Amino acid sequence: MAENNVKEQSVEIAAPSQDTDLVPVEETVEEAYQITIKLPGHPGTIKTTASPHEAIHDIKQSIMESPETCIHSCFYLALEGRRINDFSELGEVQGITPECELELVQDTYTERDIRLHINRLRDLLGGPYRPNSSAVGIDPAISFLTCVTGTIDEELLLEGERKMEDLFSDAPVPEHAFTHADVNQRSQLSRFVPGGFQRIAPQCLKTLALSGWNPVPSMRRLKGDLLYLVVTTLENETVHITANTRGFFVSNTSNNRFDPTPKQGPTHKTLAAHSLISLLQSISPQFATQFTQLQDFITQHHMLEVLPVNTFFPSHPWAVQTPKHVYDPSRPTEPYLNFGVDAVESLRDWNDELQSHRELPKTNLQERVLRERLITKVQSEFTEAAVKGAMAVVHGDVMALNPMEPEESYMYVYNNIFFSKGNDGRGTFEALGADEASHVATGKDLEGVKILNSIDSEGLYTLGSVIVDYKGIRIVAQSIVPGIFRRQDESTIVYGSVDNGVQISADETFHKAIGKDIAKSLHLAEHTLVDDQKQVDLYTSLETKGLLGADGRRYLLDLYRINPVDIEFLESACSDTPTDGQATYPHKLTLLRPELMSLFWEHKFREWVNRKREDIRKERGIEAKPEGQDNEETEREKEEEEIQAKIDPNEFQLCFNPDVFTSAKQVDTATSTLQEQEEVVREASKFLTRDIIPSLVLDFASYTISPLDGDALTKAMHRRGINMRYLGKVAELIALSADKRIDHFLSLAVQEMVVRCSKRLLRKYLFACSVEETGACVSHYLNCFLGAQLNSKPVPVLEAGQSRNDVAWAQLTPAILKTLLKQQVALRFRYELKEDFLETLQALPALREVCLRTGLQVAARDYRFHPYTEEEVAAQAVAVAKADAEAAQAARQKQNNKYKKAPKKTVVKKKSSPSPSTFTPEDILNLMPTVKQAAARSVFAEETFEAGKMSLAQGHRQLGLELLLESLTLHEQTYGFLHPETSKCYATLAMIYHHSEDREASLDLQRKAVIAAERTNGVDHPETIHHYLNLGLFEHAAGRTKLALRYLRHALYYWDLLFGPGHPDSATADNNAGVMLQSLRDYKKSTLFFERASATQENVLGKEHVITATGYHVLAKAYTLQGDFTKALEAERVAYAVFEKKLGPEDPRTKESSTWLKELAHT
Repeated sequence: MAENNVKEQSVEIAAPSQDTDLVPVEETVEEAYQITIKLPGHPGTIKTTASPHEAIHDIKQSIMESPETCIHSCFYLALEGRRINDFSELGEVQGITPECELELVQDTYTERDIRLHINRLRDLLGGPYRPNSSAVGIDPAISFLTCVTGTIDEELLLEGERKMEDLFSDAPVPEHAFTHADVNQRSQLSRFVPGGFQRIAPQCLKTLALSGWNPVPSMRRLKGDLLYLVVTTLENETVHITANTRGFFVSNTSNNRFDPTPKQGPTHKTLAAHSLISLLQSISPQFATQFTQLQDFITQHHMLEVLPVNTFFPSHPWAVQTPKHVYDPSRPTEPYLNFGVDAVESLRDWNDELQSHRELPKTNLQERVLRERLITKVQSEFTEAAVKGAMAVVHGDVMALNPMEPEESYMYVYNNIFFSKGNDGRGTFEALGADEASHVATGKDLEGVKILNSIDSEGLYTLGSVIVDYKGIRIVAQSIVPGIFRRQDESTIVYGSVDNGVQISADETFHKAIGKDIAKSLHLAEHTLVDDQKQVDLYTSLETKGLLGADGRRYLLDLYRINPVDIEFLESACSDTPTDGQATYPHKLTLLRPELMSLFWEHKFREWVNRKREDIRKERGIEAKPEGQDNEETEREKEEEEIQAKIDPNEFQLCFNPDVFTSAKQVDTATSTLQEQEEVVREASKFLTRDIIPSLVLDFASYTISPLDGDALTKAMHRRGINMRYLGKVAELIALSADKRIDHFLSLAVQEMVVRCSKRLLRKYLFACSVEETGACVSHYLNCFLGAQLNSKPVPVLEAGQSRNDVAWAQLTPAILKTLLKQQVALRFRYELKEDFLETLQALPALREVCLRTGLQVAARDYRFHPYTEEEVAAQAVAVAKADAEAAQAARQKQNNKYKKAPKKTVVKKKSSPSPSTFTPEDILNLMPTVKQAAARSVFAEETFEAGKMSLAQGHRQLGLELLLESLTLHEQTYGFLHPETSKCYATLAMIYHHSEDREASLDLQRKAVIAAERTNGVDHPETIHHYLNLGLFEHAAGRTKLALRYLRHALYYWDLLFGPGHPDSATADNNAGVMLQSLRDYKKSTLFFERASATQENVLGKEHVITATGYHVLAKAYTLQGDFTKALEAERVAYAVFEKKLGPEDPRTKESSTWLKELAHT
């Protein structure tokens, strides 16, 4: 497992500071064990460092993954001749000392051990990026760091070793990443995969496969035979190998004759070894040579590039190179090699595993870490199995449990996972919007599962849940509750209602369990509902169900309505005659987000505290004193402390009834009337539009947040409790502000609305088309969406005998699509798009967003989005005519030489004419599922992380650093190394070490942050780009400027692909690149970056802004170094005028600018 490979970081967690909100943990000091391991067969040893709490099987795993000992997989460790149990902790081994020697003893193989050994070899032979055609996507969890880094030809300089660069040296400018680059050229999609990226590892064997003589016959089983292999070496020799309990040996078997006896070598010695790798090295010299090269190739990569991503769903790039499909006869046998002959190992009781892990003790830190680690791992494995199962369901490979019912109501069970479709197959949401409401409900239900998992209430359980959107169909995957398939008369729903309020249950134990933690955390109001027979008190909504499973556990299901209705939006947009002038919103399941309810509760709490404070002041006759009386400062502070002590937070009562404004029948409770409960929810709904949304626009204007893409914008809105249906309102407020500084956010908001509606339309067309039509359907849609400027009348590629009227997607035209998108944006976001919205949309960023949202992987080539110029058309016509003439001449020559024997056939390649459309079906390389999961969160690790950042912000550097190091250890132990949260932790610590000038530590952590982000978030994710930019800064600070520029060029390429030019943050990156180029004395190229940064600042902030003036001041220095004093003088005059006007003549910046101005004027 990935989390066990770095032994140095397995340390105990120190006690947090008393001024944090964390629970103090008893501090223990433990000694790391320096272990020497004696290897078999020759006098060799290896050394490793481990924690006394580390399990022996984790140490064995690290031995198997080490290049020096990778040949071993079936062994045990012994101390003084005694075998050590694999599941015991190192510190518990009898007789163990911190500096002891263990012996690696080769063990007897079982059939399972043989399969693991062969799988390990196949993984090694595949290299870090082993092609896997059975994966859901192309290039899963790929990383480009090693490729971008290349060969390092600069020394790492520690602080104090750096010398001042000679800015006026006569030495030639060294070649760097931007030497031959056009700084202002837009990013080309064909360069999405960096040049020189090596995906295929050195070949060691031609084939390795299971022999046709399997399974082992009975008489040979008694001889210890377990499996038969057939290997073709690079010398073209076919060798049959027997896997035995004692190891592997070459047999006398051939393809035609079964003779499993050991074969004698040239020296009459049996060709045998305990490890298959050792045996192959002895029988194939080329294998031995290539295997050494393979190990070198693997070790060139960072450790985190080689490890599997096993605690998070891996990222898949949206633009890929066409994968090379290689012949591998062992690939079809992977299910057997992984799970055995009857695949029993693949059958798991997912629900019992999840719930058993949640029931593990959590009384101390070690127990909490183990519990969270196991939950994270099993949820990740459940997600992987759910995705494959959902794809099988969509492909029609799984039989429905209820085949006699309508297809939209089908339910499935596959791999012990329950699958259902996310539409309203049973009419549950008929009054709320049918399929539209059902689609929303599945997402809200998953959100509810996440929230309840984070609360971690004792005695209540949630199902393992994953939502998979694939080929236009939403599939909901859930773990199976014991007893869920009982007959209706044996119903186990004991809380809530299954018939929309006709009969409501309220089990007392359930009610108390919900009220204990969940109701307090979510501020849920206990409310009284009425069914046909009685009154019932509930905390949750009517639709939320409490189920008593056959295993005795209490499960909460259908959690989509744990938050109240957004009544203001419901009344204005969801009625038959909407008051906002738009069409009726598609559904009525418009709920408030949990983040908003939390913000609203805090807002009301602050108001209550202020009122209480004023009341106490009035009671005590305290008046506000003037600020000038400094001698009474202490007295005022004392009075404030006394007032604060009199306020009891427990007196504040504010709860939310999730059933108000619904069809549920309710009555007043003892504590509040129904009208009061409705008023609270209405006020929360107003709070969203009145306070929260305007504050988001203010945050945009102040650059508190600065999203690069649609995903970042979505997260920023969700963190503030804003539903995406308000994106149109956000765009309207940005437009009304007429603030040029946030114009780019308006473009991003419009792009996000268009992309979201485009995703819905494309899913609808994909749902209706067959698998073989997918490429043609997607390419035609993209041509109508993004390629209309090149070809306003794209022609769909149809199968023989089909016409455009036969399929819905083929009837689409750019004009029709434009109308549909305008209607959808107006309907779903209440926003009117301009007529030219498609023409102003940036093509590549929009293409990226659509691909990521729908699971498309397209060919990484340069797509043409704009019409050809007259010159290009003429040049193409000449080239085609020339090619035609050459083809005609070749045909005549062939006719003349008809009876002569031509020495060699000449093939004339005809020059292709300009493509009539932007996309072709061949450009669509894959359609993947998009996945939403209720990922586990380590609350303690994240609390420690936030406490560390808070301590740093308060100036407590040492305490903050200790807390962050503890948090990093917790993240690695819980999430593993390859996880977005771990990546953030790496990056934060790297920045701290950078500021403290610990270069090696900062670089090591930042590289880890880059790889973890690439492999989990994506190679072009905004966080990955920022990590690359920071890595470049750190390398420059360490004296490796040329390497730093490679990282910056890589990051800026993706930045342009993501957003295009003009983002405010891009000016900072351009300035950094300019400074680095100046240190290499490439003044001409550095000036181009400073010019671009200055232009961005002026365009966004205006010419009269201080930041713009600072940019001009920097630009003047760049012109000076370049020797262009005229331009330098012009730039400095602009800077000085703004500094003098905005800051005054006495400001240091104004004085410095004045000095430069005088110097330049006399030059």
